[in-house]
Amino acid sequence: MFDIVNVLGNSSNHWLNMAMLLAAVARVYLEIIQFDFTELPLSKGIFKSRQEAAKFHRNGLYLSLGYIVLSAPVTLFS
Repeated sequence: MFDIVNVLGNSSNHWLNMAMLLAAVARVYLEIIQFDFTELPLSKGIFKSRQEAAKFHRNGLYLSLGYIVLSAPVTLFS
């Protein structure tokens, strides 16, 4: 079965995979409780407009969801 962390064929670091999975779950949870990522000081400093920050954080949500979908079965059942 394909594992995102195990791309090169080496043995996967299970703890790293679990930590990344937990971070992705926390990211999705923050989105569910409607945490406003555009109000973070770093987001205000990096992006010129609120729309750019919202687009960046929406892409982060999509990456988190993709990571959960692709790695959760491998992590949880190994």
